Amino acid sequence: MSQPSSPSRPRPQCWECRRRRHVCDGTQPVCAKCRANRIVCPGYADKKPLTWLAPGQVMSRARKTKPKRIATDKSCNDTRDRGRPSVCASTFASQSPGTESDSHTEELDLPAPVELRPEVCDFIEAMLYYNSHIYPDLLRHQLGPNNFLIPLTIVENCPPAITHTLVSITISHRIIQTAEDPGSDQLVKPLWTRLYRHRDIAVRVINKLVANKETRKDIATIASVYTLLFAMLQQSFNPCWRTHVDGLMSLVHLWGGLPDIIQAVPEMELSMMALCIVGVIANTTSPRHDQLQVASTEDTLALAQTYYTETYFPSITMPPELFTELIVINALRAEEPSETTTAKAEQILSRIESFNPQTWSAARPASEPEDPTLQADWLLVATLFHAAVALFAILSLQSSGALPSSSSSSSPTCFPAPSQEPPPKTKLELEIELDLSRTRHARTLFALLEPGMSAPRVRKRMTWPLLVAGVEAASRGASWEVQRYIGACLGEMGRDQGSAAPGLARRVLEGFWRRGGGAWDECFGEPLALVL
Repeated sequence: MSQPSSPSRPRPQCWECRRRRHVCDGTQPVCAKCRANRIVCPGYADKKPLTWLAPGQVMSRARKTKPKRIATDKSCNDTRDRGRPSVCASTFASQSPGTESDSHTEELDLPAPVELRPEVCDFIEAMLYYNSHIYPDLLRHQLGPNNFLIPLTIVENCPPAITHTLVSITISHRIIQTAEDPGSDQLVKPLWTRLYRHRDIAVRVINKLVANKETRKDIATIASVYTLLFAMLQQSFNPCWRTHVDGLMSLVHLWGGLPDIIQAVPEMELSMMALCIVGVIANTTSPRHDQLQVASTEDTLALAQTYYTETYFPSITMPPELFTELIVINALRAEEPSETTTAKAEQILSRIESFNPQTWSAARPASEPEDPTLQADWLLVATLFHAAVALFAILSLQSSGALPSSSSSSSPTCFPAPSQEPPPKTKLELEIELDLSRTRHARTLFALLEPGMSAPRVRKRMTWPLLVAGVEAASRGASWEVQRYIGACLGEMGRDQGSAAPGLARRVLEGFWRRGGGAWDECFGEPLALVL
């Protein structure tokens, strides 16, 4: 009797053939079809082997579930109409585990939450940007110790208005250094939004402090307004600074004036002296009848003689002897021309001519460790500012009428020292002498522009000498190449400093050149603060 035949075993199917829904030939150890198609056969195991996926690749996605329909009442609808998501008590009415919500319900559309950047992120980012980008750059290019340069370490104890203003300053610095045209570049548009947000918060806080009689006189209020003023000077591409200065001076006058507040609160010395220094430089680029008076001429001279040094303010490395002459020149420009003003102007020019850049630079202290280029930089700075101050004195005092307009000549000369007591000059002799001195100082200034821009430490202090050279370039009919070079240097200064002031100076000079030049006051038709 024959045995019943056993059922045949099914042919094994590899996992790849199963996936492709092919008939596998069951060849061991790998499928012949996989080998023919050059596919790594996954084999015949009982469990599907793991498959390696490329980064970011997925095999399946979860099915999106429809949002639950939850009941809303009239109060919820009112809230939704106002555009704000809200949760009503009736929405979460208790239900038994097996029940469904009422069929007469409508879907509540909750708007997606808006992600607001926390303020602390901006504070930390601003501190890191200043400490890693701004502070090292300023410190590396200093000619001597400076109390204005300190790293930002703690901002939690700083008044809110000052904190938000400092954040806006770092954002503005980043914008100006990043964009070729900060006003229209789309790359920095989000940064402008953040800048205006922090500036708006600072202004609102300051308004509350000033409106309150109890906080109006506080040092924190004055310091907040001072910080906002310098932020506006750094950020603004349009001159609108005098309003802020007038407001600050109103607060300072509650203490009596600059000397009084410095004496009463020694911690305010740096802030008030910075305001005084910037005010003196701003008056050189302002109309003679519209100058900023942060203090009387006598008080300003006393403050300068007491506190000012060549390394006091980071961007103004002017010898003290020349800085005090700027104060006197600004005061003399505001006076009506007369024989007295002419005599005073001659005395000013004599004192400027008696300044010796070589002697002054040789007396500067050596650096530690010793830097062989430091003395050369000091000499370059002294010679640059000597020529610029002398040229400014002649141009501005001729514009005000204190000195007669010069005639054409070419051979150089110099003014006598005050101790020589020269005989009185005729008007013609004075005109010739002025023209010769102006020509000599102009040649010196133009010759030192390129070396000054090439020296890293001197470059940071070139804004005011470039301004004086720009006015002289138009007055003497210099070539277009010279004017274009001065404009390009001011553009580089703006990006290098992260400040809008040099760019504003460039636009003012370019407009002056297009008009064909003229006197000093014809260049600066409105008060401008172009050096920070």
